[in-house]
Amino acid sequence: MDSLDLRVFNVGQGLSVALIENPERYVTLVDLGSNTGFTPLKHLSLSLKLKPDVVYITHPHADHINDVETALDPNFQPLGINYQTYDWTDVKGREKPELRHKIDKYTELIKKVPFCNYAGNANLEVYRYDSADAKKHFGDASYVNNSSYFLVYTWRDFKISIAGDLESNGMAGMVSADAVKKAAKGTYILIPPHHGHKNGFPTEWVANMGKPYFSIISVQSRDPNVDPRYSSPAFARGVEWASKPGPCYTLTTRSEGHILVHMDYCQSGNAQWSFNGF
Repeated sequence: MDSLDLRVFNVGQGLSVALIENPERYVTLVDLGSNTGFTPLKHLSLSLKLKPDVVYITHPHADHINDVETALDPNFQPLGINYQTYDWTDVKGREKPELRHKIDKYTELIKKVPFCNYAGNANLEVYRYDSADAKKHFGDASYVNNSSYFLVYTWRDFKISIAGDLESNGMAGMVSADAVKKAAKGTYILIPPHHGHKNGFPTEWVANMGKPYFSIISVQSRDPNVDPRYSSPAFARGVEWASKPGPCYTLTTRSEGHILVHMDYCQSGNAQWSFNGF
């Protein structure tokens, strides 16, 4: 049966999202977050016998490329990678000293793995400020976050928008652009920018795109900055989630762990989904 699995991995601070199209088993991975003792690349390979056909890197901050050493291992290496280029010396210098080696490993990875675009049976659109424009418009301190890819993935009726680490000013510009409004309108699931932080909340989203059914936030425990508006019916339509009473407007990896949304069609042809951990 044709179906889509969305897996949002519990990687603490960071992001790693897999979109798995069945029966083709085509895998799009967004970002290379990982957590102590857990790497999405090894989970895909060892538990599901899958490798990413393409990994999209929203931006090269260490928490979004933390699994880069695994990606360099030929046993787990993705088949293709999609990224934008930066002044790597500048990006490296902005990381904490103990994390700067991640940038070196990442530049090694993009030399080894072929650059490629999505080639599955859904539709993937990518929007971004390039690094120079982001620096010009948003300044040195936030330009790497604000050059994040904004991805809109559409499989049949289901639409998923993934916003990297865009901050409030970058997100405001993004969701005001006509092309983005057209592409993201009617989003079912939003993976919010900047780990659901208040600095990144998409204020104009509902007016421009309508309410998503719900948001899935990748966030570490004890992070106090998640914006409560994501959990409001003013921002989302709500779904039933087995572990929660009443409609649920947002799910977080810190509360639910790894999150799986399975999407397919029933015999009558109606779209349906189910929600589980894994």
